[in-house]
Amino acid sequence: MKKPDVIKQVSNVSGLTKGDVNKALKALVKVIQISLKNGEILSLSGLGSFRAKSRKERLGRNPKTGKIIPIPPGRKVSFKPTSTLRKII
Repeated sequence: MKKPDVIKQVSNVSGLTKGDVNKALKALVKVIQISLKNGEILSLSGLGSFRAKSRKERLGRNPKTGKIIPIPPGRKVSFKPTSTLRKII
């Protein structure tokens, strides 16, 4: 499902206009981005929680050459669904 499909379905379920749903969705994405950037955990009841996790430097392998290369440290986004969502899926 793509963003226009989500906007259409939320609009149908909520009775809001597609423009209002689009604005709300953009705002939600921005809030999630800011929260993760600040190292906060963002929990949405019925859905799950998003958090940014740090990864240490590690060794990897170039698949073309087989040469071992260092992979620099970084951050990744982790999502943990609620038990309710896990049961639905």
